[in-house]
Amino acid sequence: MAWTTPKTDWETGELVAASDMNKIGENLATLKQPATAVYTTTENITDQSRNSFADVDSNFNLTLITTGGDVMVHFHGCLSYGDRKFDVEVDGSRIGDSNHGLWSTHPHDYQVSVTHLIQGLSAGSHTFKLQSKGGNSQTLRIGTQFWVREI
Repeated sequence: MAWTTPKTDWETGELVAASDMNKIGENLATLKQPATAVYTTTENITDQSRNSFADVDSNFNLTLITTGGDVMVHFHGCLSYGDRKFDVEVDGSRIGDSNHGLWSTHPHDYQVSVTHLIQGLSAGSHTFKLQSKGGNSQTLRIGTQFWVREI
């Protein structure tokens, strides 16, 4: 369900119509089940060596239609040995540090888990892309997950 802007120009004595109540009910249902997009790997994915941030894999490109406000983005998984930097691109703009992104692994890290809050995102459709860079190719193991959720 999508959010419908509620009526705000009520006048004294105006009756509430069934359509007004239906909109309120739909909005409550929307708030109860916020927009969520998830991708979980079902096989190992090789993340190529590169010196600048680029999409990890097209499966990690998620679209979410929001009502406006805050969105939580999360990535977790098991990586093969090596140094890697990860970031999230939202609607064409990366949100992390220009050099390190949102988080970095180090040569002996295997488990990665990061949650990041994006504040004040406008209402509408948004595309979130998991991106990375690093000198070594990485393998993202089965069960690696990337998700976004409006909160």
